[in-house]
Amino acid sequence: MQVIDYLIIGGGLAGGYAAETVRSNDPSGSVTIITSENHRPYDRVPLSKNYLLGKMKRDVLYIKKAEFYQEKKIEILIGHKVASIDTLKRAIRLDDGQEFGFKKLLLATGGQARRLSIPGSELNGVFYLRTVDEAEAIQKTLERSKNAVIIGGGFIGCELASTFTKKGIKSTIIEVGPRILGRVFDEDTAMWLASFLESKGVKILTKTIPSRLAGNNGTVQYVETETGNKIPTDFVCVGIGILPNVELAKNSGLSTDNGIVVNEYLETSVSGIYAAGDVARFYSPVFGRHLRLEHYDLTIKHGKIAGENMSGSVKPFDDLPYFFSFIFELRIEVYGDMSKYDKIVVRGRTDGKEGFVKFYADGGVVNAVMLVNKKEDVAVIKDLILSRKKFDDLSILGNESIKLNELVLVKKS
Repeated sequence: MQVIDYLIIGGGLAGGYAAETVRSNDPSGSVTIITSENHRPYDRVPLSKNYLLGKMKRDVLYIKKAEFYQEKKIEILIGHKVASIDTLKRAIRLDDGQEFGFKKLLLATGGQARRLSIPGSELNGVFYLRTVDEAEAIQKTLERSKNAVIIGGGFIGCELASTFTKKGIKSTIIEVGPRILGRVFDEDTAMWLASFLESKGVKILTKTIPSRLAGNNGTVQYVETETGNKIPTDFVCVGIGILPNVELAKNSGLSTDNGIVVNEYLETSVSGIYAAGDVARFYSPVFGRHLRLEHYDLTIKHGKIAGENMSGSVKPFDDLPYFFSFIFELRIEVYGDMSKYDKIVVRGRTDGKEGFVKFYADGGVVNAVMLVNKKEDVAVIKDLILSRKKFDDLSILGNESIKLNELVLVKKS
């Protein structure tokens, strides 16, 4: 049985950047990436935006050219799934029966799209967007479509509505909750974004439950809601979140809890086995708790840190989470963790014309900062959160006559 020095399961951003980092630190150790897709590591983020719009070629999605992996002697096994991991023997078995040993292992298995479980879900014209192949299938459909229904009002749903509208396709978002992006943003921000989307022609149906999909000749033609309302459509896109791919880790005895549980070094409950990216529930030294986030920036940084630690370093992931989204002309950026706050302070006008900033604080300490069409000094924003300063009067954050770098210097109470 071949023993691989650095074995990486998953061909997304985390796996790709981990392999690159390992090779930089160890020029001779054997490195193998195993991915279930038929592609070398690529970036999924543009799939819902520029790639669907036809403004980006497939080659640009890939992290590195094929020649890079050949030159660096990084082997990629495409189209293979790992069936099991034996943590005691430090070996894996593929779905075709092949077995490999490993010295260090990274689980960068990401997540899978949550599937609809209503009648008609299997019809042609019902799409999910997680892979480049799925994006290309949607792309072909756009050319002959006038109406689209998007089930799910999260980031993917809103970004798709933006993309489809730009392509001249009338879009309807169906959201079972009381508002779109309600799991991400505070109520005021979510409502403001809904109004913005509606001003662009997107129809939004909240507190609406799709009961079935129906059509003729095996192709979807309308979505029926629980109240009996029938919404005609040429195709349906489903964006109701992802499920972290933890089965492999769980079955091998690794600790899992809404993801694969890792410490600040991204190491699992078994020494020498790491997890990174969407699937990792990592300990954040900054916030003193475990987080699992599905962010582009975090996934890349996770991959690099995991690669560093697999190849001999001992580096914690102690950076701030960061994510962004483009919806029409809006650029939304968030630094920190928005999951815990008891006070929100707004800096600027929330009319979208000049942009604004929102601070999310808990117990007087800023946990997250959101920028909408606003440019600020990133280093200052990070310092503000990382300092863990406690403000006696949070309203000072909204005072635009005081520069952000001066706020960082405000005396801690």
